Amino acid sequence: MQRALVTGGLGFLGSAIVRSLRQREVAVRVLALPNEPTDNLEGEAYELVRGDVLDLEACRTAMDGVDTLFHCAALYKAFMPDPRRMYEVNLRGTFNMLEAARRAGVTRTVYTASIVSIGRPPKGRLADESTPYEAWDVDMPYSRSKYHSREVAESFASWGMDVRIVCPGAVFGPGDIAPTPSGKIIINTLKQRGPAVYTAGGTSYVDVRDAAEVHVLAATRGRAGERYIATAHNLDNGELMRAILDAAGDRRALRRLPSGLVRHLVRGMERAALRRGAEPPVASNFYEFSLTPGFYSNEKSRLELGASYRPLGETLRDALDYFRARGLLR
Repeated sequence: MQRALVTGGLGFLGSAIVRSLRQREVAVRVLALPNEPTDNLEGEAYELVRGDVLDLEACRTAMDGVDTLFHCAALYKAFMPDPRRMYEVNLRGTFNMLEAARRAGVTRTVYTASIVSIGRPPKGRLADESTPYEAWDVDMPYSRSKYHSREVAESFASWGMDVRIVCPGAVFGPGDIAPTPSGKIIINTLKQRGPAVYTAGGTSYVDVRDAAEVHVLAATRGRAGERYIATAHNLDNGELMRAILDAAGDRRALRRLPSGLVRHLVRGMERAALRRGAEPPVASNFYEFSLTPGFYSNEKSRLELGASYRPLGETLRDALDYFRARGLLR
């Protein structure tokens, strides 16, 4: 691997992939949206190309002279009253990038999926890369769009193209410039007054730097057509709240609320936000999805790729420092 293209390379995970590549002295080109801020790669050596993954010609131009594609660009939002653009970016954008890579003869492609693109396990078990998707009872556009776009990427693999898939857990850490729905969990937890409230459910979390490293390892050590889960910490919602408060030195008590009560509150806040044209603190589709714990095994990434994962406390402290530096937390 000598020259790589990273789509979404100015974003949270994409910029971490760029830094991981540059540590290996790989030349990097970044495809980013017009006017997207470059803060996350300040001081880094890379080539910047402006364009949109929905523009097939821009995709083809960005691919010139590249041997490896990291397609990380996606629309990740918890709340979209009209999710059509999310489906368009995540599906058609993926097709455009992989078709451009195929036509350009790119040696290998690493596509960023998500753990929400694969299934949640039965209670008491861990899911792995082969767990079938089952969340059809929850209308969660991000999950469904990542499931379908993963299928697009894997279709290219079935046609003989070298495509490797990475499925990160919920990503935390420094550089969450948006911030993403994952980062907002940290911010909203610390902005609560009184006891930190939570409800049933949980999921799996990973440091952005570790997730980025798995992408690069998938390119250098992975196998064509394979999926690799990049995650480290399976936590129920109470455990996550406690970890966030501990990282902040906040000794507030935790209070678990009944799921039905929280559902009523979440839906009420969402309706109020819609009337104001604002974003609610919690989107109802994310809440419903999280009620079924999504806990995952990282065994394949550790054994096949040699991946390693840092402690959650380190990740959360670094994320807090980043959010404070940007004025998002006191």
